[in-house]
Amino acid sequence: MRLGVHVPVADGLVRAARRARSLRCECLQIFARNPRGWRTRSLPEDEIAGFRALLDRHDIHPLVIHASYLISLASPDRALRDQSLRAMVEDMARGALLGARFVVMHPGHHMGAGTAAGLRVLARSLRSLLASAPDRVDLLLENTAGRGTELGGEWEEFISLLDLLGGDGRVGVCFDTCHAHAAGYRLDSPRWVGRTLNEFRGALGTDRLRLIHLNDCRGEAGAHRDLHEHIGRGTIGDRGLGAVLRRRELRDLSAILETPMPRPGDDRRNLTRAKRLRRRARSSS
Repeated sequence: MRLGVHVPVADGLVRAARRARSLRCECLQIFARNPRGWRTRSLPEDEIAGFRALLDRHDIHPLVIHASYLISLASPDRALRDQSLRAMVEDMARGALLGARFVVMHPGHHMGAGTAAGLRVLARSLRSLLASAPDRVDLLLENTAGRGTELGGEWEEFISLLDLLGGDGRVGVCFDTCHAHAAGYRLDSPRWVGRTLNEFRGALGTDRLRLIHLNDCRGEAGAHRDLHEHIGRGTIGDRGLGAVLRRRELRDLSAILETPMPRPGDDRRNLTRAKRLRRRARSSS
């Protein structure tokens, strides 16, 4: 399993690629725009070319684009939904320009309209998005902790959504370990990891799982609290995350760390610890 982190791009794409190299990332995730805003800057061709060249030179792949947290294609508010759709169309196009393999988005909130209604709205939005999306970039929906009106906390919701989309093969799942554990799909031991992945496979099949967000969880399993924690220091722990890295059916995937970074060097420490767990997984296989 290739390992990398989410790298800020506030100082430009080329510096982001250099930082990824300095951290010894094997894959990379970035935001295409301000994660808590709608505005985005234009990207000069030479910046795009420099970014892609650095990733190619240092074999950092796949590149993952994470959509803004403001996007909600399931919202009953038409103005928000239309703005979200425009932003996602831009992000998918920008992903293709940058050579991204995946664009990841949260399913959004139904805002009290109910899960079934929210999934229907989301499906309509996604059909519009996919109609103009570049074929070489997959859209990944990230599972969530299932807080309040949040969609994506249960595998059954993904089943319903994919049925509404006619099983479109361009749509996959980004499996976030923190979110799954918080939603009640426990991951704190090899036995629970196996059970959770078997439930996923039974619901959606292994071909829908295309990326891992490898995060520990500060809250208890089933608490529905989206609280990312440093690798090995949460309620999943080294035992659970090591078991994820040890699963044979996941070894051809890539994993992005989205761990907290309150101190300089936290990204490097978390990535080093994840690589240590991966080495243990290899030695025990």
